Amino acid sequence: MDLNDRVRDIELEMAQHDAQCEERWKTTFNRLMEIEESLKRMENRLIMGAGSMILFLAGVIVTLLMR
Repeated sequence: MDLNDRVRDIELEMAQHDAQCEERWKTTFNRLMEIEESLKRMENRLIMGAGSMILFLAGVIVTLLMR
């Protein structure tokens, strides 16, 4: 195998590697976007739950103070 053949083999390997890496990055990016959306939903639910709990406890305190 001469040098030119080896260079062509390496070029082909690099082209395949680039294609595989590009596909993996697309997949990773899409998965990260899905995770981010899921975290935003979880954060919103947590904030709503905490707000509800605060309002409930404030109502209990007001009711006890009004007695």
